[in-house]
Amino acid sequence: KRQILDCLRMMDRRHLRTVEVRSEIQEAFNTELQQRMRDTVWTSGCTSWYLDANGRNTTLWPGFTFEFRRRTRHFDPQHYDLIPQRASAHVGKAAVTE
Repeated sequence: KRQILDCLRMMDRRHLRTVEVRSEIQEAFNTELQQRMRDTVWTSGCTSWYLDANGRNTTLWPGFTFEFRRRTRHFDPQHYDLIPQRASAHVGKAAVTE
């Protein structure tokens, strides 16, 4: 919740149109998750609806909830491509795009 609110506030302050996770950050995160899941019951040879067509588990978190909370608590803009709005005239909180 806080991460999303931090992101939305930053988007408002910086007049951003979109915020997208950088591909290298996403790949590193997914690689870590798959390595951590490798020897779990969720991915180690069983048939499971958690696995996608490539045998990857992209549904479950492989750690404790407090770790997930710690890692997702704050929004880190360095992990994202920040896409500005097109030329706009800003009036208060509203934006009028040309």
